[in-house]
Amino acid sequence: MDTYRGSFTDAMVSMTPESPGVYALYSNGEVIYYGSSTTSVRDRLKDHQSGREGRCTQSATHYNYDTTMSDPVAAERALLTQHQKTYGRLPRCNSRIP
Repeated sequence: MDTYRGSFTDAMVSMTPESPGVYALYSNGEVIYYGSSTTSVRDRLKDHQSGREGRCTQSATHYNYDTTMSDPVAAERALLTQHQKTYGRLPRCNSRIP
């Protein structure tokens, strides 16, 4: 997933497409959360920024997203499964695989 990567700021998030997709949040270069939206990646990122998704993801410093897949939830599941296989755990702000 490398369609875009930028600072997790209001200005950058406001330029994110209002399209379905999958996204990753980072802190100090580490993936801390994988998520998906079937409606708007931008809206989900704003939820994380505001704290509506909890404090853990609010601490993100960077993000990336991909809006090119047909099934964002399946793409999120694949990212989480691969992360768990590689690191033996989920990213610290994910509690389960959907």
